[in-house]
Amino acid sequence: MNWKSWRRPSVGFAAAALISAQVLGAAGTASAAEGDVEVHLLGINDLHGQLDTTSIVADKAAGTAPILATYLKQAQAKYEHSLLFHNGDSVGASAPISSLERDEPTIEWMNMMGFDVGSLGNHEFDQGIAALKAQLNGGLDPKDGVVTHKGANFDYVNANVIEEATGKTLIDPYVIKEVGGVKIGFIGLVTKSTPAKVSPAGTKGVRFLSVEEEVAAVNKYAKELQDQGVETIIVLAHDPASTKEGVTTGEAADLAKALPADSPIDVIVAGDNHALANGEVNGKLIVQAYSYGTAFEDIKLMIDPKTGDVTEKSATVTTTFQEGVTPDAESVALIEKYLEKHPELTKPVGTTDGSVTRTDAYNNEAALGNLIADAMRTADFGDKAEAADFAFMNPGGIRADLPKGDVTFADLAKIQPFGNTLVKLTLTGAQVQELLEQQWGTNADGTPNTKTLQISGLKYKADLNKPVAERVSDLQLADGTAIDPAKSYTAVVNNFMAGGGDNYKVLTQASASLAGPIDLDVFYKYIVDTFKGAAITAKIDGRIVNTPAAGSEAPDADGPATAPSTPSTDGISRADFVSKLVEALDLNAVSAPSKAFTDVAADAPYADAIAEAVNAGFIKGYGAGKFNPDQEITRQELASILANVLKQQLPTVNATSVLSAFDDASSVAAYAKTPVAQLVQAGFLVEVTPGNIQPKGTVSLTEANAAIEAALEASAS
Repeated sequence: MNWKSWRRPSVGFAAAALISAQVLGAAGTASAAEGDVEVHLLGINDLHGQLDTTSIVADKAAGTAPILATYLKQAQAKYEHSLLFHNGDSVGASAPISSLERDEPTIEWMNMMGFDVGSLGNHEFDQGIAALKAQLNGGLDPKDGVVTHKGANFDYVNANVIEEATGKTLIDPYVIKEVGGVKIGFIGLVTKSTPAKVSPAGTKGVRFLSVEEEVAAVNKYAKELQDQGVETIIVLAHDPASTKEGVTTGEAADLAKALPADSPIDVIVAGDNHALANGEVNGKLIVQAYSYGTAFEDIKLMIDPKTGDVTEKSATVTTTFQEGVTPDAESVALIEKYLEKHPELTKPVGTTDGSVTRTDAYNNEAALGNLIADAMRTADFGDKAEAADFAFMNPGGIRADLPKGDVTFADLAKIQPFGNTLVKLTLTGAQVQELLEQQWGTNADGTPNTKTLQISGLKYKADLNKPVAERVSDLQLADGTAIDPAKSYTAVVNNFMAGGGDNYKVLTQASASLAGPIDLDVFYKYIVDTFKGAAITAKIDGRIVNTPAAGSEAPDADGPATAPSTPSTDGISRADFVSKLVEALDLNAVSAPSKAFTDVAADAPYADAIAEAVNAGFIKGYGAGKFNPDQEITRQELASILANVLKQQLPTVNATSVLSAFDDASSVAAYAKTPVAQLVQAGFLVEVTPGNIQPKGTVSLTEANAAIEAALEASAS
């Protein structure tokens, strides 16, 4: 939230949570006996080829392959018996040092490290089955036929992806590893959401087992392992899971519950949602270690060598902080080898003031979305045609913001890491209208699933109070000419969208289709040609004008009913923020959970905290009795709550006057204008980027902790 520099505790909530993850783990009920074999399973998930990417965790640098390698090698040296594994999404959506070589550098790094076993994630399917097999087994990569993969020197397993042609699993469903004289079986799974997460072409030729089929498959393969004398069984499930307030939930937890209580499965390793998991569900230990190499899990198993049974199990998750750690020399050399091959990764292509971001791209027009769409529309398809009429960019494909200061090719590649091919389609004006309507989807539980397309060459208005089929109006070309429903137009999209990805099914009905260049290459060329190494600029210019749904901007105590901005891997949920705030304020005035919200169960781990906040008058929730506890809190929601906490300490303000200093003042919701203005006036809240307060941006855990610290000091003064 960019709170001014208040005194902070030496550790703080974020770091404390990470330290807790290192020390606390779920342990089995059985007691280890003398003579048991101690085995440590060291693992990572969701590396995404981030070989040279430094992440910030609890305000400290963490990650990169050389740092992660040092931690893993030190752990291996410490233990007599250990195995090294990864749990899916090791490749895909990768940093450019890996993606430019079709992720061969990441496979090479894992081979160098001596990984023992791995599982498939959804991103292993990004480029299709042929590319997946080339990466695993070796051979010429089918895309462009340039990179030759050497193959993985370790076993990959998966039990829930079936080849349609053979009816058999795509790869081996399980593998047995022997260490310290005991056998350990590994069964692989990938999230059942994979078909919705990748291009339809990526999963062509395979099908994914249903929930019931998957449980049956795990039971079947567990029995086969037992028949081979294996009693210690690990499921490498690239399924989401999170542990909060001691409760573990998610797809991996659902699997644990669906398995028999006496199932021989001992551990389920989770992945996909880049979260922390470390808890027990139905007798199965569930563990996940964040993502991008910023952490690794150390699963300790005590195994009876006579029976092969696990007598004790626990896990720790350790953050790979860089401070005081010597980078692994072999990993450094590997990275330098590929940087020498791609010197363009280190050369600036321009600069920015930090304002070209994807903020709120899932719901509204975003500056970076406009820039990318404009670049796509200029793409050369070799057909000697003029620029396309339109371009559409799915918000989920915009993976990072342009940084403040120098911008390199590597920065652009982090924004568009998939290496998608651009496709020029011929659509009627009516199909363009239908495409815009398909932005507003619905999840399986009935909640909205909005993916607002970033656009170029057209503009429109949308009234979110109306049915989807009636929302879009004033659909025009950029020059104001009305789009003719019967006329044909050309539109550039990426191959993910062209194949019907993200539910943009109307694109599969285009009357003509022409494949073209790679999206990143087009983006890079557009930046170089347009800005010539100088300032890179883009702004929100009214291409999309949304009328919010009634009640979504109502002056409530803590937020609108609309979804937050682009999902953040470092955000904090509304329930977690309120829980931290209540704990910090030491509130203990109510004896029973509040019944104010229908979506807060009485036995939820955060129910008591929410009841305290309601009683204190800090929150009122949304309309229709909803609190949306799992939704990431936005800056304006947090400001509104803190304004209620600090009523006596905040000044009276003219909100319009105070907010006029910010370019995005109009995006501050009506209910939040006064609270945001008060916090700005009091010096609590400052601009995120020059001239922007970003009211609908999500709040990181670190920012939330600083805000609570500031509130505590102010309320005590």
